[in-house]
Order: sequence, then structure tokens, then C-alpha cells
Amino acid sequence: MQGISSDELVTHLMRLLPEVEPYFDKAAERHGLRVSQVTHWDQVNTHLGTLLSEVLTYPLFQPLMESPEIDAEAEDFLARCFEFIEGLEEDPSGWLVDTAYFTFVEFFLKSREVLDRAFRFAWPKTRAEILAMLRGWNVPVDPSWEDPSREGGTAGIARPWSLSQLQLEAW
Repeated sequence: MQGISSDELVTHLMRLLPEVEPYFDKAAERHGLRVSQVTHWDQVNTHLGTLLSEVLTYPLFQPLMESPEIDAEAEDFLARCFEFIEGLEEDPSGWLVDTAYFTFVEFFLKSREVLDRAFRFAWPKTRAEILAMLRGWNVPVDPSWEDPSREGGTAGIARPWSLSQLQLEAW
């Protein structure tokens, strides 16, 4: 995956994940624009993480990541989402790495099931970012998460947990 720069973000997002168009269109309309007129994310006058949350994370990505089962179409969509996240992780300036973390990666702490699904689709830099986050929070790491050739296992965390639970446990 080639890194995505801030200037290319809208182009990559719309090309890789055209499913966001109706949500992006609403964001553009608030500023008197059509989605086809938006060439740079700051034209919709918001923070990039807020925009990505509004057009991708909340309406599409998180519901699929939490869904008990996903079909082939959803798998394809998630695979493309993780390709996009990897592009953010590989931003040549490094500026979009924080956006990837706070908009996508941090959400993976929601539950064991979400983490298993994340590791199922994660590309190398995203996988490394997730592992670093888990280690930073002293969360036990399932060996299958470190080896992308293995399926996600059930060893490790026995119950769902959230960031607030992790913060309390870390104290």
C-alpha cells in the first residue's frame, strides 16, 4: 500500500470506499458543495478525524466491526477499509498516523471480538500499531495476533472490555 497524503485523502477515500459517498455528500452540503466539488478534506471545514468518523467510522466501519457475522460483501468492504487505514499509517509526512489511531485503531479496544476481526484484516503497519497500543495498555496479546498467517484464536482475554476498564485495570 502506498501512503496517503493529506492532499490525496479525499481522492483515495472516494476511490477505495465509494460507499461513503452519501455520508460525504451530507458533509459537503453543509458547506454549499457537492461531493464532486470537494478535492481536499478541509473544504468541509472540520477536523479530518471528525470527517472520517462522520462519513466512514460511525455509519459504516464500526457497525460491521461489531456485527456478529459478516458476509462476503462486508468482508470486501472491511478489507478495503483496512487498506485505507494502512494508507493513513503510511502517510509520508506522518501527520495522518494520529488520525488513523484516534479514528480507527483505538476503537479496536471495544471488545475481544472487535480485536480478533481487526487482526483478521489488518495490514503490517496497522497490525504493529494495534500491538503497540495493546502493549501500552498492558493488554495480554494473543499469539495469533502477532502472526498474520494464523487465524485469530480465543486465548488471551476472556471477556469483552473497554478503554475505561483498561484505564481502571492499569491503575
